[in-house]
Amino acid sequence: MLRDPDVRRRLLFGALIVTSLVLLTAFFREPATGALHGLQRGTLGYLTPLQSTATRAIEPFQEGYRWADDLLEAHSRNEDLQSELEGLRGRVVQLEEADQENQRLKELLDFREAPIFPAGSEFVVARVIGRSPTRWQEWVHIDKGSADGLKLNQPVVGATNATGDSLSGKGLVGKVVGVSDHAAQIQLITDPESSVAALIQQSRARGIVVVPEAGRLVMDYVERDQRVEAKQIVETSGFGEVYPKGIPVGVVQTVGEEDVNVYKQIEIRPFVDFGVLEEVMVVISPAVPKADESQMKTLTPADEPVATP
Repeated sequence: MLRDPDVRRRLLFGALIVTSLVLLTAFFREPATGALHGLQRGTLGYLTPLQSTATRAIEPFQEGYRWADDLLEAHSRNEDLQSELEGLRGRVVQLEEADQENQRLKELLDFREAPIFPAGSEFVVARVIGRSPTRWQEWVHIDKGSADGLKLNQPVVGATNATGDSLSGKGLVGKVVGVSDHAAQIQLITDPESSVAALIQQSRARGIVVVPEAGRLVMDYVERDQRVEAKQIVETSGFGEVYPKGIPVGVVQTVGEEDVNVYKQIEIRPFVDFGVLEEVMVVISPAVPKADESQMKTLTPADEPVATP
């Protein structure tokens, strides 16, 4: 039976436990000068140099392990910080974009307080959501439509950052030429099919702002005897049924005259930078009440004034 390995292991384990208990009991009961205490001191004196040598031997490995552990921790921390930094950068970009958009919208809202718009006008601020793909047509799509009160031929203004001599980026953008429930198409004043009745603010010389070729804005049909100089302001004249009088259009760049032409050739730079236009404002003028035809008097020859000698 003692040949069974499990039985032998159990007996050995039990003997070791009993021996340990006996030695511990004897160790704590004997005086400090006892044999067991002396054996302990001798063993410690023998093992201490070995322990010191082993400690010095494994110390480089411990340092290497701590260095590797710190390196891995630093790498992980660096990845966390990089991720946090990217998030903060994205947040900064969002805040800057929001600040710029708020500034543009503020400029538009300030523009609507100008006295140039008819009393009782309403304004619809819209975002540009599309542009014409070629220079042969100049239009934009906006995200407001008939559901917001938009109709054909309503004037559209905008505000962009001021550049050059313009002093202000606020001015005429164009007019509504197409409308659906929730979108509209705006013909820009830089479109070849566009024409705007305008005048020079300083001299009151009148003409038509047209686009003779892509990229050029010209005030035509201004008589040669009219005084026009560079840096003067061009604004809408109010003629026609689309644009109210006084909306800034642009600033005169050059004034040319040719012997074969009865009109001046006036190059204009628009106030609005159409390349960066992102928001616009549609002007909804108050409806003009129609006259009561039943109350209208038909003139007869008897009503005409008679000349007196």
